[in-house]
Amino acid sequence: MKSPIVEPVHPASAFESQLDGEALVYGRGPLHIAATQQRVADNTQCSLRSHVTDFFNGRIDSLTLKTFDKQPVVLAKYDFSLEISSDQILDISGRGNHGVLVNAPTRAVKGHNWDGSECDWTRAQFGYGAIHFHDDDLDDANWETDFVITIPPNARSGAYAVEVETSNGQDTDSITFFVRPTGWTSDNSNKVCFVFSTFTYLAYANERLYDTSRQNTADLGPGFDINKVLKSPEFYKMRRRVDLGLSCYDRHNDGSGVCYSSSKRPILNVRPGYIMWAFSRPREFSADLMMLGFLEQEGIPYETLTDHDLHARGASALQGFSTVITGCHPEYPSLQSFRAYDAFAKGGGNLMYMGGNGFYWVSGHDVNRPHRVEVRRGDTGVRPYSLPGGEHINSLDGQRGGLWRSRGMSCNTLFGVGFCAQGTGLGVPYRRTEASRDPKQSWMFTGVEGDLIGEFGFGGGASGDEIDRFDVGNGSPEEAVILATSTGHSDDFGIAIEDLSYPALNTLGTQTNLIRSDVVYYVGSGGGGVFSINW
Repeated sequence: MKSPIVEPVHPASAFESQLDGEALVYGRGPLHIAATQQRVADNTQCSLRSHVTDFFNGRIDSLTLKTFDKQPVVLAKYDFSLEISSDQILDISGRGNHGVLVNAPTRAVKGHNWDGSECDWTRAQFGYGAIHFHDDDLDDANWETDFVITIPPNARSGAYAVEVETSNGQDTDSITFFVRPTGWTSDNSNKVCFVFSTFTYLAYANERLYDTSRQNTADLGPGFDINKVLKSPEFYKMRRRVDLGLSCYDRHNDGSGVCYSSSKRPILNVRPGYIMWAFSRPREFSADLMMLGFLEQEGIPYETLTDHDLHARGASALQGFSTVITGCHPEYPSLQSFRAYDAFAKGGGNLMYMGGNGFYWVSGHDVNRPHRVEVRRGDTGVRPYSLPGGEHINSLDGQRGGLWRSRGMSCNTLFGVGFCAQGTGLGVPYRRTEASRDPKQSWMFTGVEGDLIGEFGFGGGASGDEIDRFDVGNGSPEEAVILATSTGHSDDFGIAIEDLSYPALNTLGTQTNLIRSDVVYYVGSGGGGVFSINW
């Protein structure tokens, strides 16, 4: 019997590279990794000041600094696999030359010795000792403070803005902020609570999906012409100010996906008058303000909270309310905020899900850095990019990223409906079902005439953009009742990727009944009602 032929194993190789040129030393000061320091003139002080430039795109792993002698002395040896959830880098040489990361380069990424044996950095013994640096990372714009405002202690909760105007009076900006109490001093049982989707606002912050020069450009079909759609002034500011950072829908200049977004910078699409360029109508924050306008117009008492409040305080933030209303696009809950809604419902509270594509992506957070959100997009879901395998675990909290559906917590499980399709075509109205006329549910339609609901609006009918359907297979409660169903979508709508198991056939609006949105109602185990509609 012949011996098997075995491919020879090449010995491990190592190399050293010496940088050309003379080292520039400006005296004592910080050491910069993945960037260089220059001295530039400061005309205001008639002196030189430090300026960081020449930013590096790529990964650095196992960095060791030593003297260039016959017997080198180690000055610093960095193990980037330590304290991954922080902005600290640790020197394990014993010299204590620890460092701090600036502008949130990406951690929890594969290093030079990753071998696929473990894909969760929180459990891996090796393989995650790299940091991915980008020349367009931005976590804190670090602008100087120009003015300070004091919020009166009796201010109502809600969304506010400081309006600033250019010195020539030709332009204005409304800088948005949110006021929420840390506790309630009055009875809220007669009020509803509206939750601003601040995690979603951060995920979309300053998105550049319209930019055809970038790899993540959104393909909106052959008939879409960005020069012919309605846009607000904020769009042109975003296009001009590329220095204000990216969203979790964008790619870095080196092509890698953006994992982090930050509120410590101007966010130009979180503005009261923002018109989303792809749909020529309000979206996210500006659309949520329409719900507050409705509550004001109808004289319905309300208070407001944010995703950040539910993440930090859990269900206790909702204590005392009988009804909680979501925003129009609550797409990026954290585990803690998702649990807060669930606990509220199980405690007998009423939920009104008034969004589309909600509770879809997992987002990661750190209560010590609430300005930062993390999104790790995996192998499924409607997405602008996919992160490499082995990099789907959040660095901030160690939670698995990707779709909530992939973790067994789809939107369907709590709200009865879940994301199924999207499109840029005109929306369509809902048609009531016979179940909506049952006395058990007909009270919800008091004053509603006819079979059709939501025939008109900014985008055509009420069911449009990103839509959700009832689906027991994805976790919708079997006891839930479908009160209305959308009347049929055009081929401008396509089915969600995660609903496909085989090559893409029958995936457009006129080809399948799976592309629809449903109005759903059920009574939860705690006795509270859950009402859901894409609106």
